[in-house]
This record gives sequence, structure tokens and C-alpha cells, in this order.
Amino acid sequence: MKRKINFIEIAIFTAIALFITSQVLPKEVNNLDEIWNFNFANCIANGLVPYKDFNIIQGPLTPLICSMFLKIFGQEMIVMRFIAIIVDSIVLFMVYKIMSNLQIKQYLKYVILIILAYIAKPYFTIDYNWMTLLNVLIIIYIEIKQKDETKLQKHLLIGFIAGISITIKQTVGLVIAMGTIGYKMFEARSIDEFKGFMKIAIIRAIGVIIAPLTFVLILFKLGAINEYIDYCILGVATFSNRISYLDGLIKSSNIIIRVLSLILPIVYLSLAYMYKIKQKKEMLILLIFSVIQLILIYPISDESHFIVAIPPTLISIGYILNRIFEKINVPQKEEIIAVTFLESLIIVVSIWYLLVGQADYNSKNKNMELQHFKYLPMSQNGIESVKEIEEFIESQKNQVIILDATAALYMIPINRYNKNYDMFLNGNLGSRGEDGQIEDLNNMKEKTVLIMNDNYRRNWQNPENVRNYIKTKMTKTGEIGIFDIYEE
Repeated sequence: MKRKINFIEIAIFTAIALFITSQVLPKEVNNLDEIWNFNFANCIANGLVPYKDFNIIQGPLTPLICSMFLKIFGQEMIVMRFIAIIVDSIVLFMVYKIMSNLQIKQYLKYVILIILAYIAKPYFTIDYNWMTLLNVLIIIYIEIKQKDETKLQKHLLIGFIAGISITIKQTVGLVIAMGTIGYKMFEARSIDEFKGFMKIAIIRAIGVIIAPLTFVLILFKLGAINEYIDYCILGVATFSNRISYLDGLIKSSNIIIRVLSLILPIVYLSLAYMYKIKQKKEMLILLIFSVIQLILIYPISDESHFIVAIPPTLISIGYILNRIFEKINVPQKEEIIAVTFLESLIIVVSIWYLLVGQADYNSKNKNMELQHFKYLPMSQNGIESVKEIEEFIESQKNQVIILDATAALYMIPINRYNKNYDMFLNGNLGSRGEDGQIEDLNNMKEKTVLIMNDNYRRNWQNPENVRNYIKTKMTKTGEIGIFDIYEE
């Protein structure tokens, strides 16, 4: 039977993509997370091995996928931005599709989608958080859409997708995997049902181990398994940076984020109560995966992490409101008016944002001089500042390293990578932490080190002990741009 084309869904996806495009392309090259994530993918595209040749504390799947596109379309950051547009559009569309499968009223779906798009507006990008969110949404979608619990292929597939999450971000991925395997235990009401749960759990566990096992075997083959353990497992203990839930979210200047952060316990308790009374499968699925996804805000509870943690919870809010509105019996005529208005609003606003975004992009100075940042908005002063540092680095006989979070901005255009130093942040330096970097610097001969001048604000994760070592043990010989030059 030929499937009918759903023009509404096509229109919604197109509107989402246009809106996200308007937010992503005009951005200046100043987001360090974007620069670091491009650097990971670019390093892999250049043949470097994660963990062994460059420091990274998450799984390699996201930069590996991005590196393939870079090899095909060119090793420029703008390629990553188009990947971001595609991935983030799919994420928002998956939220819409899940709500459709839950039979949430159309106007509620649009309201939830508008809220999510609005609060996510400054944070659309491509990184492990967005890829993890996409995985979780796919799992929720399959769980809700596929009603037949006897299909072992379904459980194997769900397990496999959960296992992929481990190769994206191992800490969050493990929680997703355990939740995916074990949550159905709560559905068991008898010995026979528990036996059924165990069978499903085993099938899902088999699916889970496929991707991580393949990943570990590849690391052994590349000789990078020890480095992976050092950076991603032992090195986690050195990560001391925190932003509390209170400071990062409840005190947020964004009123929507503040309200959402306050009502989360109410949403989860409501779902738990509803499941206890109604025993409906989708209630448990929404509850479990909403809580699981929220782990992304630990230990840094800021808005950028909250945005990718909240979509399952927003779906849950839509689901709860839908059940309330079903009892109110809103007249059909009013529903039609609301749906028509919201559909028109989404389409008109997305087109308007695209036109504004295009005008914004066209009005900005585009870099055509710095390799890997071509076609992206950069001020001419910013371009000249990077070129000044590049020329200094290339003129030196000594190895030049920049001990600052911005190092990759200067190293990427000249195709250099200094392991540990080009993403110089606490928690990203392996199990030896700052003491290990001080030891390595002490053993390095004929080096030139750049650290940010005291007049400028440093990244909050900057390793201050290493900086103090440089200022104490080495001699300042000059300044260039925003940096002080130290030699010995």
C-alpha cells in the first residue's frame, strides 16, 4: 500500500530547518565549544588518533562522523554548521513525531515545539550532547510506536541505539544503556511477567554491547586503549568544575528556563502518579527517559546543557496537559482556529527569521584568509589578531605552545596540534591533571609559551596552577596580542 505524503510534516520540518539555519550560519567564530568540536573532527580527518594523538574526554563517534563529511566536502567549519542544521532539525522534528504518536493535540504540539525552538535558539550546534539527545529521542520513538513487545528485533535495535550512546559520551551513555535495559522491570507484576522482562533485558543487553565492544577493539588495534582509560575514565576524577542547579538555572535570566527548572519535580511526580493509577506504558517511558536525559546537566547546570536535557521533559509536559485538556473538552472549532493560527505562525516566523538571518550573514565580514574558517563571519580585527599570532608561531625556532582555552583558534589555521595544550582545560588533561602538565613542561627544552595577559578574562576552567608555574619558573620576554610571551 502506497504511503500518503504528509504535507504538514514536510512543512513543519522545513520550517524547523529554516529557523535553525537562520540561527547557525550568521554566528561569529567565537564559540569555543564549536571550535573545539571542529578541531576534534579535523584532527581525525587529518589522520590523528583520538586519545593517542589529541586529548578528548568523550567518545569519538560524533567527531568521527563529522570528519567523514569534512573529508568529502572540505575541512572547513562551515561544513560542521550544515551538519548542525541537519542534526538539530531532526532532533526538533523527532520531538514533534513523538508527540504525534502520543496523540497529543495538535495545538499543544506546536506550543511545545515553539517553546523548545525559542529557548534553544542561541545553542544550536553539533556536539555530543545533541547527538546523545537524538539517540534518546529515537529510543523513545521506537518504544512508543512499536507496540508489539514480542518482536525481539525491536529490543535488539533499542539496545544497539543505547549502546551507540556510550561511544558518544561514555558516562551519560552508560546511564542510558542501563535505563534502557532495566526500566521495564517496573512493568512486571508477576513471576511470568518478570521472566518476560529478563528475556527482553538480555536481548537489549546484547544490543547494547555491540557498539562499545567494536569501539574497544578498534582502540586496541590503534594502540589507544590506555590513553582512552587515562583521559575518559581516570581523568574524570580531576574534573572539579561545577555550576549548581540554583546558580545556573533557577537564577537564570531566561524566564522560561527558570520556570522549567522549578517545575521539573512536579512533572516527574505527576507522571509517576499517573503511571501508578493508569499503568500506561508511555507514562513510564516518558518518566524514565526524561530523568535519564536530565543527567546531562551534571555537573555543569547551565543553560546550554539544560537545553539538550529538557526535550523529553517538554514532551512529558505536553502529554500531561493533553490529558487535562481532554477532560475540559475544548470545542473543536476553537481547536481548529488555534491549530491554523499556530501553523501559520510557525511558517511565517521561520521564513521571517531566515530572511533576517540571511541579511545578518550578508552584512557581516566573512573570513576568506584563515584556513578552515572560510565563509564564516569574523571581524577583520579578529582575523588580523589570529594572523599576528600565526606569524609569530611560524617565525619561532622553538616549539610554541599556547596555554589557554583559545589555543585551537590560532593553531587550526596553520594545521598544528599540540596534545593537551590546544584544549587546555581542567578535566581534559588525563589522570595526572595539572601536576602532569607541569612535569611535561619542565622536561620540555627550548620552548616558548604564551599565556593570556592579566588584563583579559580567562576561561573559568583554566588550569591556574600551570599558569602560575609558567609565571614563576619562566621569563617573560614580551607580549603579542592578548598574550604574554615566556621563554627559558
